[in-house]
Amino acid sequence: MKNGDLADLVSFIFELGQLKRTPRSGWLKLGVDNPESVADHSFRTAAIGFLLGKLEGENPYEVAGYCLFHDVAETRTMDLDWLAQNYLEKEDSISSDVIAVQIDGLPAELKSGMSELLIRSSQSDRLVSIARDADLLDLIFQALELTYHGKPLARKWFENTVPALKTESGKLIGEYLIEREQENDLEQLVTWWERDGPNRVQDS
Repeated sequence: MKNGDLADLVSFIFELGQLKRTPRSGWLKLGVDNPESVADHSFRTAAIGFLLGKLEGENPYEVAGYCLFHDVAETRTMDLDWLAQNYLEKEDSISSDVIAVQIDGLPAELKSGMSELLIRSSQSDRLVSIARDADLLDLIFQALELTYHGKPLARKWFENTVPALKTESGKLIGEYLIEREQENDLEQLVTWWERDGPNRVQDS
């Protein structure tokens, strides 16, 4: 690898660090003082993507990789909530354009691999559909966590997002969460660590 390639690679890795300092703007509008970062969101989305990929018979490593980098353009565009997105005609196109510039200076093998993984124009793509559900599921889980930690308005985000799930596995998870919510026992799942953690430490 040439020094020029190394410089561009190192610069890209530093740029990725911006996602740790970029808040998820929708939660700011909800009044969350210290919301999750885009990097926080990307991690759990990638983990969910791996699980969904396995369940849906898709390559879980490709799904997780796509999810891990799916918001990488937000180092430059910032995180735009649903209201801001209404003023953009082609948000996906903008993200693809930004990613193309971001990876342009990377070594050839990295550039081609990331380009193949991330710049997908067809929303009917099976991998993209699974990754989209992983993205939505992280939003759903985060909304439920916020609901049971003092932000009741976040419940609406949960209720409105579940119907948007497309994969069979995603729908099953969403339906299960709705059932537990209707039975008023979902809080036990959301807050199990706060309730049981200290007891488990004492018992160990």
